[in-house]
Amino acid sequence: MDKQKNFGLCLYQKDKKEALVLKDLLQLLRTYAPTKASSFAYVSSESSLLPNLTLWENLKLETGGTDWSEFKNGLNPEWLSLVNLLQAPDLITHKSSPWEKFAVSLLKGVLGPSRHILIDMNEDHLSTFMVRALKKACCQAASTDKSITLASASSALWLDCAHSIVKRNGYEFITEELNIELLTRHWAA
Repeated sequence: MDKQKNFGLCLYQKDKKEALVLKDLLQLLRTYAPTKASSFAYVSSESSLLPNLTLWENLKLETGGTDWSEFKNGLNPEWLSLVNLLQAPDLITHKSSPWEKFAVSLLKGVLGPSRHILIDMNEDHLSTFMVRALKKACCQAASTDKSITLASASSALWLDCAHSIVKRNGYEFITEELNIELLTRHWAA
């Protein structure tokens, strides 16, 4: 999994979009990075935020800051497009849409100190724009020495930015390396 910092992300093939696979992701992390697995960020649109806090309060727990404007002004420009999607940061989390929860959860993961980001994906909650923003965020996070494991039932959607696919067969993880150059040429044609 240390290869992720060079290539982007590792895909974990899950059976159903709705399935939450945090246990599998943690086991995968412990398997491939046993000495470094203590620090991770879990990104999900369903269970990774505190529901009775606002979106901004959830984000502020990780990033600090006193108000939304200060946070946006101090942010690196590459994350600003994702932050600008949040039109109502003072909305209580449990009343917000799944894509808003996912965006805040992703920002917490990439801006926080954790080296490993575990993303439990349900693509039904995201627009095409959000998928592109997520791919860009994964590439940027990987370039800052963070390893990313993305669990998805739609792995074909992520092949252009992944370096490998991992499947589970009983208690064993099976890793299939991807040739990024071949995939890039295939998708460009």
